[in-house]
Amino acid sequence: MRIKVHAMYPTIIVHACVTALLLCAFGARADVGATVGELIENQHRILVLREAANQWDRAEARKAGQYLFFRNQELGRKLVEQITSSAQEMPARYREMTGVLDDPAYSGEDRLIFRSPLEALSRKLPPNERRDATRRLERLADLRKVLGADFEYGFRRVPLKSVPPHAAQWAAYVSRIAKTTTARQILEELDHELLAAPEPAGDLTGAAARARVLEWDGEELPERTVLLTFDDGPHSGYTPAVLDILRDQGVRAVFFQIGQNLGDVSRGAATPGHNQPIVSRLLVEGHAVGNHSYTHPVLTKLSRRNIAREIADTQALIEAMVPVGQGRTGGFRPPYGARDDKVLAQIDLHHLRSMVWNIDSEDWADPLPESIADRVVREAEKAGRGIVLMHDIHARTVEALPIVIRELRKRGFQFAWWNGEKLVVDADSGTLAPR
Repeated sequence: MRIKVHAMYPTIIVHACVTALLLCAFGARADVGATVGELIENQHRILVLREAANQWDRAEARKAGQYLFFRNQELGRKLVEQITSSAQEMPARYREMTGVLDDPAYSGEDRLIFRSPLEALSRKLPPNERRDATRRLERLADLRKVLGADFEYGFRRVPLKSVPPHAAQWAAYVSRIAKTTTARQILEELDHELLAAPEPAGDLTGAAARARVLEWDGEELPERTVLLTFDDGPHSGYTPAVLDILRDQGVRAVFFQIGQNLGDVSRGAATPGHNQPIVSRLLVEGHAVGNHSYTHPVLTKLSRRNIAREIADTQALIEAMVPVGQGRTGGFRPPYGARDDKVLAQIDLHHLRSMVWNIDSEDWADPLPESIADRVVREAEKAGRGIVLMHDIHARTVEALPIVIRELRKRGFQFAWWNGEKLVVDADSGTLAPR
C-alpha cells in the first residue's frame, strides 16, 4: 500500500521530503532519509489512532493502527538492510541516518521508535559507529525512565485507582501530534485499505457460522483468568527474552507465528528456517504455537484461494516444526483481527479455530513498558478475564512482561495455557468450559 502524504505534521513531513531530495544525489542512500521520515510519520499516525479509539469506532481505528505498526516493523528491517548492505558504505549510511534523526524537527519522543533498529545496527556497525549507537540507546533509555516515572505510583494502589496515564512530558507530546490531524483523516489517507468489501460467502456460510461459534475471544475463560498470547514472531532476539521471563515466572503462553518467520514453502514442501531452535525451545518449555498467516496481510482483501494459501503454507511449516501434542493449538489468529465470513470459512475448512483477544496491550503503539503494563492490568480488571494480545518482536514488550505478570498475580489473576487438547488453568484444575 502506498500511503498518501497529507497536510499533517507539516514541519516534519516537509523536512523529511527535503532531506530525501537532498540525498538523491547519493543514489541508494536517499532511501535512508525517506525511511526515517516514514517511520516517524507512521508512529505519529499510530498514536493518533490509539488516542481516538475510545471516541469512535474503536475496532476500525485499532485495526488501522496495527496495520501501520506492522508496516513500521518492515520499515525498521529495511532501514537496517539499507545501512548494512555494503560494508564499505556502512559508516556513511549510518551517519546519514543519524544526521536526519538529529534534526531539531524531530523530538526525543520521535526517536524512541528507533530503539530496535539501533539495537540491530549496534551488532553490525564498525567500532566508532557502534559506540555512537550505544550512546544513543543510553539516551533513549534515560528518556524512557523520565516518561515512565509516574507508573510505580499507580501500581502501588490495589485495586487500581485513577492516576495520570503517563508522564506529563509524554502527554504533551501526544497532544501536539493530535492537533495536526484526526483519526478519520488518517483512515481516509489509508484509502480504506482495511475496509474492503467482502467477497460473497456463497456456499461457505455454514463453515463461517461454525467458525464464529467456535472462536475464542476471552469471554470463555473463568473469572480472574487470563491467557497470554504473543504475535508476529519468532524474533531471534526478543522471543528468547520473552521465554526467559515466562520460564522464570512459571507462566505458559501461546505464540501466534508468521509463516515467513518460520521458513519457506515451495511446491508444497515446507522447509524450516533459522528460527527452528527458538520454536524447539518454546515447545520444550511448555508453550504452544498458533497460525498467524504467512505474510501478515489483511485477509479480508484477498481472494478465497489466497486466504487458503496464507493459512495452509503456515500450517505446513507448523506441522513440519511442531510435533503432534501439547505444542500445537490448532488455533489461527487473523492479522489485525480482520475477519469476515470468507476468512472464517477458510479457517474452519482448514480444521483450525479462530482465536482473537479482548485485552490489547497496545505494545504495537506504546513505546513505554510501564504504560503497556498499566493498560493490561486495567483492561484485565475491567473485563475480569480474557486473552491478552502482546507482540514478541519488541524490547518494550520484554520489559513490560514481568510487570504484567507480577501485577496480575497481585490482583488474584491466574494464567491459562494450552495442554495439547484444551485450555486449562493449571495442572490440577479442571479444563475450561468450551463455548
